[in-house]
Amino acid sequence: MRVHVKVVGPLRQYVEKSEGEWDLPEDTTIEQLLDPMGFPEKIKKMPIMTVVNNKFTGCSTKLKDGDEIKLLWPVGGG
Repeated sequence: MRVHVKVVGPLRQYVEKSEGEWDLPEDTTIEQLLDPMGFPEKIKKMPIMTVVNNKFTGCSTKLKDGDEIKLLWPVGGG
C-alpha cells in the first residue's frame, strides 16, 4: 500500500524526508511507520500527535492505501 506522510514542526529535524510517499506492507500502524522514516528511539517514545485523513488518531492506528498522515510534535500546556 502507499500512503502520503507529512512531518510538521520540530519533528522535521529528526527525519531526512519530511514529506512524501511511502510504500508499506498492509496493516502497518503509525507506530511501525516511524522506523523506516528514521525517527530516533527517544522520539518514538514520545506521544507524537498523529492525524490520518484530517482526524486525530493514535499510533496504533492501522493505515490503509491512500491515507494522508501528518505527524506533529506533542503539545503541552500549563
